[in-house]
Order: sequence, then C-alpha cells, then structure tokens
Amino acid sequence: MNYAMSVGKIKEEIESRLQHNFGVSPENATDEHYYKAVALIISDLLCKGRAETKVDAEKTHTKQIYYLCMEFLMGRSLKNNLFNLGLEANFREALSQMGIKLDDLYEEEPDAGLGNGGLGRLAACFLDGLATQGYPAIGYSLRYEYGIFRQKLVDGWQTELPDFWLPGGKVWLQEVPEKAIEVHFDGHIEEGWNNQYHIVNHKDYTNVLAIPYDMYVSGYDGRCVAKLRIWAARSPEFDMKMFNSGNYMRAMEQNAMAEVITKVLYPEDNHVEGKSLRLTQQYFLVSATIQDIVRRHLFKYSTLDNLPDVAAIHLNDTHPVLAIPELMRIMLDECGYTWEAAWDIVTRTVAYTNHTVMSEALECWGQDMFRLRLTQQ
Repeated sequence: MNYAMSVGKIKEEIESRLQHNFGVSPENATDEHYYKAVALIISDLLCKGRAETKVDAEKTHTKQIYYLCMEFLMGRSLKNNLFNLGLEANFREALSQMGIKLDDLYEEEPDAGLGNGGLGRLAACFLDGLATQGYPAIGYSLRYEYGIFRQKLVDGWQTELPDFWLPGGKVWLQEVPEKAIEVHFDGHIEEGWNNQYHIVNHKDYTNVLAIPYDMYVSGYDGRCVAKLRIWAARSPEFDMKMFNSGNYMRAMEQNAMAEVITKVLYPEDNHVEGKSLRLTQQYFLVSATIQDIVRRHLFKYSTLDNLPDVAAIHLNDTHPVLAIPELMRIMLDECGYTWEAAWDIVTRTVAYTNHTVMSEALECWGQDMFRLRLTQQ
C-alpha cells in the first residue's frame, strides 16, 4: 500500500480531525488534541493496510499466525508507526507549519499498559518482526485497564499507583463489540449419550463476556500490517430488579467481579484470591482466543480438518498453555472429533516456547482450584 501523504494533505487531514472529532479549531487545539488527531489519521492508514495484508495473504495462501502472550510491551505507537510508514518527516513539517512540535506530541502518548518486562517486549518485537517480514499475524492478549503500576517516590519510599493509560492510549484501539465471545467459569458438567454421540452440557456457570479491541502494528516500510486483539472482561447481565429496589451495590456486584479479570497485569498471587484471579485471567485469554480462532476458521473452511495446514498457534511462555486443552475441549465437546483425531490436529497446530528452565518461573495450580473454577477443563 502507498502511504505517501504530502505536507498540504496532512495539514488538511489534521484540521478536519480537530474540527469533526473534537470540535476545536487548529488555533484553539491543545497538544492532546493534535496528538489524538494525528493518531486517528495513522490508525485509518493502518486499518487500510491491514485490509490489504489480508487480501495479499489470501492470494499467496500464506499460513495465518496466531501469537498468544499474557503481555505485549508495545511502547508508544505514534512514533513507531510514523517511522515504519515513512511519514515522520512530512508530519513533522506539517505540524511545524501549524505551530506544533511533533516531539511534544510524542510525549502526550502514554506507554500502553499491556506489558511490563522482557516477555512483553519480546512479544511486541515478534509482532513487529512478523509484519516486517510479510507474515499475516494476529497477537492475542488482555486489555488491562491499569496495566501493572507506576512508581512514585514518597518520602524516599517507592509507592505503587495505578497506571491510567487508557485516556491517552485508547485512541489506538478499535472496539469490535459484534465479535464478543462468552467465557464460562464455575458450574458443573452433565454428560450423556445421544445416538452414540457424547453430549457434554455445562450447567449453572458464570458467564463473562470477552469484548475484543484491535490495535494495528505496521512493519517496516508498511509492507504488512499485523493486528493485536486484546480482550476486556464485561458482565453480560444487569440485575434491574435489584437496582430499582435501591440495592445499587448488589446490582453492580456481578459486573464489578467480571471486570476485575482485566483490571491489572500480574495481580499479587501470595494469597488464594490472587492465585484464583491469575488462573481466571489465563483461562479468559485462551478461551476467548481459541473460540475466536475456531470461529474464524470455520467461517472460512467449515471444517477444522485443515487447521494445521493454514494456521499456526504459538504460545509464548507458560501463561497461555491452557489453549491446548481448550482447543481439545472444543474439538471433542462441540465439534464431535474423536480424541485421537483431535489430538493429531492440535499437536500439528500449536507450538510452545518456554524461556527458562528454572522451576520457580514455571506455574503450578492446585487441582481443587482447577476443578472448581475451570469446570470444563
């Protein structure tokens, strides 16, 4: 795709965005307004680039890559995308003619609170690298509301505060509510047989809605655009009767408990509640993701028989490994595969990378917590 934009065209687009999206003139706009206006322009270009990437992949029959990781340390999108698309010089000149410094706009963008360390940075680099090399790739993670934390020194002591990154960062996210997916927790399983088919019913479960938000990542020279899909947890239900009776806190309790799942990255796990939340986060990620992958694949091919031939699912570290039993569950309980056939497809589709052999870096979950929280597994 040709991303070229003249200085004059850039000025026109910025002015249009300021007026139509924020209701301000260029003379009265703040640096925040300019930053968001430029981000919206770049997001539109990336969206078009992503559409062309999908068309090119169809023509060349390139295998689709799905990359699952608990975190993606993306950094700041504006500077990275302007550089990759070759637009930084023209945007700098256009903004300069409007009395704005591009470097000041860079400072308006917070780091996306989706990762905090080497694992997240590795995942972000892989996504960038896959796009640069022309591979169609989709990364999957969670949309953490507060990221991990920000540090502040108070009287010489480190204090951890919430990282409010969404007000400045959500301009890069495209909500896709029509692609929401249900994830089930708790409850119990009832099994039976119907005409030699094994029937599995999940009863009395807690339903949490996974709302997808898409962020686009350009490769160098913009030859390919990857997508990062992150899930936000929401409750699909609201107790209007309880709310109207004046019991407002109880009415909101279910929604609040659902949203806890994607509040922060790596909650403390030195207590039972923290361990349960971490396990819940991991299953929420893999269940929503695997359902999304299967839905996309069945829409296109109507069978999972060819999944290993056209798709590769990569698990980055231990956190998303529940994707393996979740894919098996869907193939066995929902698609009617035998164990042997399902296992053959799964083992040829899913790959896993572990970055250390230290036992303390690996995860271990109690059977009781697994049995109660993840009934379907």
